Amino acid sequence: MAMIQQASPLRPLDGIVVVLVGTDGSENAGGIARLCGNFGCALRFVDVHARLDCHDAWKMANPCIDILDQAPRLATLQEAIADCAMVVATSGKIAEAMEQDPIDVARAARLWPAPGERCAIVFGNERTGLSVEDAALCQRVVRLPTPGPTDSINLASAVACTLTLFAEAGRATSTPRASQSAREALLQTFEDKLLERGFYKGATPTTFRPRLQELVAKMDITTRDAELLAHLLKALAER
Repeated sequence: MAMIQQASPLRPLDGIVVVLVGTDGSENAGGIARLCGNFGCALRFVDVHARLDCHDAWKMANPCIDILDQAPRLATLQEAIADCAMVVATSGKIAEAMEQDPIDVARAARLWPAPGERCAIVFGNERTGLSVEDAALCQRVVRLPTPGPTDSINLASAVACTLTLFAEAGRATSTPRASQSAREALLQTFEDKLLERGFYKGATPTTFRPRLQELVAKMDITTRDAELLAHLLKALAER
């Protein structure tokens, strides 16, 4: 008789931060606070247009009204993501998201934050979505799968789908993204070896650093991968 393999338990998403930008729906805001309680993640509001201290919001948030009431209200997205190592924008309209396949568990696993670090998942306004300017502040722009004829998803439903994908990714992966310190070490190795090899002619390491930072931030790698890449760069530079 075949043995049934026990699935790994879901982990709380304590490294995930849900960021709502320009939300104008009190019920959606309350429902998302409830979801954050379900999944064990944090909630932040940016430029909120909805009443959060009203019956509609509290009704949907119950029994997680404290999450709704205590969620920071911030003026800009930059403030909301300042302490996050990875920032993922969600959009069904922005070209960068539409040009790639929808996010799935495998992609979510590559975005799972390193221990002690945070990954922000940013959602735009219910009617207009996320602006191109705010999406540009994020390292990734993703969209959710919508196999039916309607391609837009209610905000609270979109958050629920996204958190479910990340919860399954957390169950499946034991190798989160490379930590900030591992990426910084890889970035420093890039700079050191480029300098040794005479790469900087018209530019300097300081002026080229933002481009290198962007390159390293875009790499969906583990800490072990980052360390291996640093060793390879050193070996290649020595030759």
